[in-house]
Amino acid sequence: MAPALFVLSAVAGAASTAAFFLCEGLLGQHFDVVPNGVAEPQPGDLFLFPLASGGPGWWGAHAGVYCGDGEIIHLEGTSGTSPTGIVAKHGKSHLVRTRGPAKVLRMKGGLDAAALQWRIQAAMDMVLEYDAVTCNCIHFALALLGLGQLNGDMMFPALQ
Repeated sequence: MAPALFVLSAVAGAASTAAFFLCEGLLGQHFDVVPNGVAEPQPGDLFLFPLASGGPGWWGAHAGVYCGDGEIIHLEGTSGTSPTGIVAKHGKSHLVRTRGPAKVLRMKGGLDAAALQWRIQAAMDMVLEYDAVTCNCIHFALALLGLGQLNGDMMFPALQ
């Protein structure tokens, strides 16, 4: 059963995103925290990096998905009148060094590794319009994990 939390709409997107990080109960239903240094990251692990603006707790987090081979895929927004999203892969060590220590979450029950790799490949060729409410790094990461989708013009038909 896919919880409504992960089917993000334009109106509920911000509230659902905040609820995802603020509600430990919902987090615990779908993810386990990977203790720092206990386990090597696995493809599909969700990395949460603190934002430079420093929101309370993990409320303000930048999300990325571990691809394997030391790389994390994530969506960043650019500034300007028509912000675009930049889908990028960076080394885990680079992101930890530039963004700070990450909280790592692993989906309970695992995931389809082949489907994840296919979504990652498809995402690398996409151009997305970044929107803080409807198409941000959290929506992107959840879509890669098969737990959500981007809405409006930013549907991920190749990732469904």
